[in-house]
Amino acid sequence: METLTDPAADAVLTDWLRREAPMNMARACQVMDEQELDGIVLGDPLNLFHALGYWPQMANTKGGQPPTSFALLTRDRGRAAGFVTSRFLYYYTYADGQFSQALETWLYTENGDAGDFAPLPDIDYFPDRAAAPLTEVERRRRTLLDGAVPSQRSFRDAGAALVQALKGMGLWRGRIAFDHPVIAAVCARHERPGTLVPADNILRAIRIVKSPLEIALMRRASAANVAAVGAVGASVRQGASYADLRHVFDVEAARRGNRGVFMTVDRVSSPLSDDRICDGQTLFIDGVSHYSHYHGDYARTVFVGDPTREARRAAEAAAFGWNAVRDVLRPGLRYSEIAAIGAAAVRKAGYSEIVGFGPHSVGLMHTDEPGEDAGGFYRKADLVLAENMIVSVDCPVMDTGIGGSAHIEDLMLITADGAEPIHDIGQGVMTI
Repeated sequence: METLTDPAADAVLTDWLRREAPMNMARACQVMDEQELDGIVLGDPLNLFHALGYWPQMANTKGGQPPTSFALLTRDRGRAAGFVTSRFLYYYTYADGQFSQALETWLYTENGDAGDFAPLPDIDYFPDRAAAPLTEVERRRRTLLDGAVPSQRSFRDAGAALVQALKGMGLWRGRIAFDHPVIAAVCARHERPGTLVPADNILRAIRIVKSPLEIALMRRASAANVAAVGAVGASVRQGASYADLRHVFDVEAARRGNRGVFMTVDRVSSPLSDDRICDGQTLFIDGVSHYSHYHGDYARTVFVGDPTREARRAAEAAAFGWNAVRDVLRPGLRYSEIAAIGAAAVRKAGYSEIVGFGPHSVGLMHTDEPGEDAGGFYRKADLVLAENMIVSVDCPVMDTGIGGSAHIEDLMLITADGAEPIHDIGQGVMTI
C-alpha cells in the first residue's frame, strides 16, 4: 500500500528522540519544586517513554502486569535520569533504540525482590559462539551491554536494582512521587524512610507545557490526523455505515504513519452501531490518532447533499463561536473564560443554537491535563493557559432535531502573546 509519509522529516524526529527525552525537564523541575518533591520514580510505559524516550516492548505483550523498567528523575537540574531494567530488555530492546542521551543505569536478571543486594557476578548471558561474525544488531547490543553498566550496578532481581538506584540517585530519603504500586511495595518492604505521593496528577501538570520536541511530534501527529479525517470526509456517501468511516480513518491514519485511536461520527462513538449516512444529512466527524504516542485531534462538519436550514445554521454557529475563541486564546486565560467568551459571541451574533465550548489539553493522551481530586475521581480543573500548552476547544452543537449534528475543533499552540494552529485550518464544513 502506498504510504503518505515524509521519511526524511520522520528521521529527524527519530534522531531527536534518540538524543533527548520528550519531557519538558524545565517544567518537570518547576513542578517538583512546587510540590516539594526530591524526585519522581516511574514504571508505567507511557511515563517511561515521556521521561526517557524509550517505549518498553514488553508493554505491548504483557499489558496490566507490573512494570519491568523504571525511570528515576531528580529535581537536580544538572543530573541525568536514572534507568532500571533487566539485562534481557537492555540487550533486546533498549540497545536497538541507539540512544545517545546519558543515563545512570542499573540492571537486574530476574523479576522479584528477594532482598539480595550483592552485585551479580559478571556472567555472559548472551555468549558469542564465534561460528560466524556478529551481525550489526549483535555488535550494537554487545557494545552497549558490555560498556555501559559497571558490575556494581548489576543485581539478581528487580527489587535490589530499584533500591540501589534510589540510593544512587539520592532518592532513598525525602519526598518522591511514584506511578505504580510495585514501586511503593519495594520501598515499604525495604523500609525506605522517605515519603511517597501519587504521581499521576503531578505528571499531568508537567505534560501540559510541552518541550520543543513534544511540539514537533504534535505537529507531525496533527498533520497526519487532519489528512486522515479529510480522507474520511471525502469518502462519505449515502448508505455508507459509520463503521465504514471508522475503518477508513484507521487505514488513512496508518498510511500517514499514525495509529488510529477513535473516530466519533455524528455523535456516535460505539463501535457496535450500525447507523448509515442519509442523503440531506448533516454530521460531524471527529478523529483522534497518534504518532509516537502524541495525539492529533480534529473535527469538521459534513453536509451530505443539501442540509436543512437549521443544520446549516448550527454549523455556522459552531464555526463562528470557535473563530471568536481562537482569536483571543493567550497565556493567562482560564478555561472558564474560554467557555464564556464562546457562548457570549454566539449569543451576540444572534444565534439561538446551543454550542458547547470545552477546552482540553492534548498530548500523550487525548485529554492530558491535571484535575481536581474529588473523592478519588478527577473533576475538571479551571486551568490557566500558559505558553507552549497545546489545547483543543471542542465546539459541538448540542441541539437535536435539526437534521443532524455539527462540531468543529483544531489544535492550538499557546504562544508568548497569543495562539497559533499547529495544522492547516482549512474550511469548517465539508460538502459532499
